[in-house]
Amino acid sequence: MRFSLIAILILLWQSTMCAQTSFSVEGEILSLRSKTPITNAKISIEGFLISAQSDSIGKFSLTIPQKGEYIISIEATDYIVKRLPIFIENESLDLGALSLEQNIQIEQANNLISLSDSELLDDEVSSNSSGLLRATRDLFLNRAAFDFGQAFFRVRGYDSQNGTVLLNGIAMNKFYDGRPQWNNWGGMNDVTRNQQFTNGLEASDYTFGGILGNTNIDTRPSGLRPGTRLSTSYSNRTYAGRLMATYTSGVQKSGLAYTVSGSRRWAKQGYIDGTLYDSFSFFGALEYQINEKNSVNLTALWASNRRGRSSAITEEVFELVGKKYNPYWGEQDGKARNSRERKIAEPVFMFNHYFNSEKFSLNTGIAYQFGKNSRSRLGYYNAPNPDPTYYRYLPSFYTNSPVGANFISANTAKEGLLNNPQMDWNQIYTANSNGQAAYVLYDDVVDDTQISINTVGNLIITDKLLMDFGLTYKNLNSENYARINDLLGADFHADVSSLFRIR
Repeated sequence: MRFSLIAILILLWQSTMCAQTSFSVEGEILSLRSKTPITNAKISIEGFLISAQSDSIGKFSLTIPQKGEYIISIEATDYIVKRLPIFIENESLDLGALSLEQNIQIEQANNLISLSDSELLDDEVSSNSSGLLRATRDLFLNRAAFDFGQAFFRVRGYDSQNGTVLLNGIAMNKFYDGRPQWNNWGGMNDVTRNQQFTNGLEASDYTFGGILGNTNIDTRPSGLRPGTRLSTSYSNRTYAGRLMATYTSGVQKSGLAYTVSGSRRWAKQGYIDGTLYDSFSFFGALEYQINEKNSVNLTALWASNRRGRSSAITEEVFELVGKKYNPYWGEQDGKARNSRERKIAEPVFMFNHYFNSEKFSLNTGIAYQFGKNSRSRLGYYNAPNPDPTYYRYLPSFYTNSPVGANFISANTAKEGLLNNPQMDWNQIYTANSNGQAAYVLYDDVVDDTQISINTVGNLIITDKLLMDFGLTYKNLNSENYARINDLLGADFHADVSSLFRIR
């Protein structure tokens, strides 16, 4: 009995000593190309909720409760993920300098977003998820979005409202249709690189998301590459040229860091006839790291976009005038004028507070967004439809007539479209010369003012159990109206409502 009691006491003493012993893993993360420290790299132990971030000089430290064999994973923005097997036997393990290789494929994926961003979520083909596709790091989704285009590919057939896009943890999906408006930060490629994409219904640190997953864009200057970046590009799609300049200070000794960025994109005409493009964007972010656990970030972004829209054409029109044809425009005083322009300018101001400790993190933010989203179109009253591709002006209207095919009229309609394929602005002005407007150019305007408040917390309870919680509040004041843009030579427009008599 005395021997058994002594053995039990020895075992309990050894278990207590083991439980009280912790093991640390240290190291330094460097860029393979430049040999400079990589800040904010995530170092984690696979299979456990143990992680840390590299500091301003690239160093990190992990605490592991017991010895054994583990797989350590190292992730950093714009770098290839690195996985290393380690064996912990002593109380301290120094891995030394670990180099990460830059991911060239990610740079190409970001360029795909830039070249196609004017196509995103337009009304003509808006029921797609192309915007979300271009935001992901997945190679297949990027190639599918770029090669097939927004009109031909949707992941599992789902609409983009089934996915969530967030800026600094605050959802940017619109109230009225649930879709994110990528034009709000178009041309800001340099400062929207830090993205965390969660596929499908996988767990996320920021939101529950949807069937198409969710993407969080982190704009904190401390996570961006310090220095100046200048770029220019040429495109033959929606815009012809782009200039972009970005400067990031890096984290100073005082704890301050800031980023400023601006871009300009333009085209007298895009790939489709009559589609002008005029866009500029400005971005500014100021971050202050109060201490090791607390930081605040102020972000302001403004993207203004004006572009001429194109029409979806039928196979009949395509065969007659070609794939670049666009009936929305015509020449006026020797210059191309598009009757359907889209203008978007919705600035966003955002303030975030971040708290990060070993077991708990909290992100609280407030965003204020305002501005207008307008689409112009021609209105006509007791006057012929000005669209050259109106179905009554096409040959098929006469060949498919219920009273029998009229090939003479069909051939006349064909010659009329080929000889005058574009909108006739002179004829419109002539029709308005009597004073009262038969045609008006007006804008459908959505004028929004929105306030969003969001807080998200992440708590590590044990190595195997993680709890996320959050609270969101949104308030939207939206005014929707039509506004006359141009009377097109007329003196006035009579806004007369139709009266219906019920007996």
